[in-house]
Formats: sequence, structure tokens, C-alpha cells
Amino acid sequence: MAEITREADNLQWIVDILIEKRMANDFVKLWADQRELAELHSKIPTMYRHEISRITAQACIAIGRGNILVPKESRFLLLSTWLDALYEDFGWMRRAYKSVDKKLVEDGLSRTILTLSLRQQQIILLNWFDRYLNKGDDCPNIQRAFEVWWRRAFIRQYTDVEDGSQLQITVCSYPN
Repeated sequence: MAEITREADNLQWIVDILIEKRMANDFVKLWADQRELAELHSKIPTMYRHEISRITAQACIAIGRGNILVPKESRFLLLSTWLDALYEDFGWMRRAYKSVDKKLVEDGLSRTILTLSLRQQQIILLNWFDRYLNKGDDCPNIQRAFEVWWRRAFIRQYTDVEDGSQLQITVCSYPN
């Protein structure tokens, strides 16, 4: 486990340099393709694996700031592969590191999500909404992204523009 921590720390250091030099595009594509590693992630004790989730957080912050420019497919694959792991480790990351800025991670994650298509945003944000209702503070609060997506999706229904996303929103009224 100490080796995992050391390697993750080394990788974070390298990612910081790549982001600073604006050369992390290929790394994000490579990291997004690590589905097997992401599946093994849950088998490692949280106190060691949260280091790996910090790498995803770094990438989302940099993408959200525009420091990493990767295609939409790579951004969606990154979130599809690593977002559940980040959700699981978020509470631990916040408590274990004073250097992890919760708001910075949440803002980077929100901005990254909002760069995706409406359909991709729907998939990610509805999954987040369910998790947030159940976990609360141990899950990143990306409510701002959810609200922006909701406004975009709801307003799109009343325009003449077809985007082909097959987005469906059901509105129901509850009796008082």
C-alpha cells in the first residue's frame, strides 16, 4: 500500500508539471482509458486509494480552467471511468488533506461536466443527484452544474432547435 501511495504521489507531481506546461492532453486521454485500474480502485482501502482520486480531481480542475484541452469524448470517458471513484473518495480527500480545496474541486468538476453534450450532462448529473441525496457532504456539491444543465435542458424544450439528444424531462405537480 505504501508503494501505491508513493507512485500516486509521483504521478500527481508529474501531472502538475504537465498541466503547468500545458502538455497534459495526452495524459488525460491515457488516464481516461484506465478502466481496469478504476475497477480495481474500490478493492484498495480508502486511506490509500484517495491519492489516485486526487489525480482525477487535478485533471478536472485543469480542464475546467481551460489548461487542458481534450475532445468531448475524452472528457466524457474521463468522467465515466473515474467519477464514481472520486465520489467515493471525496470525503476522505477533504479530511486527509488540508491542501485539497473542496470548492476548487467542485468548481472544476462542474465546469468539466458543463462542457459535455446535454445528454452526457444528464447521465452524469442525474447519477450525481441520486448519490448526493444519499451521501450529502461526502459527495462533491456540483449543484451549480446541475442547475445550469436543468435550465439549458428545460429551455431547449421550448425552442424550435432540435439537437437530437433525445433528452427527456418529466414535470409533475404535487398536490399541496
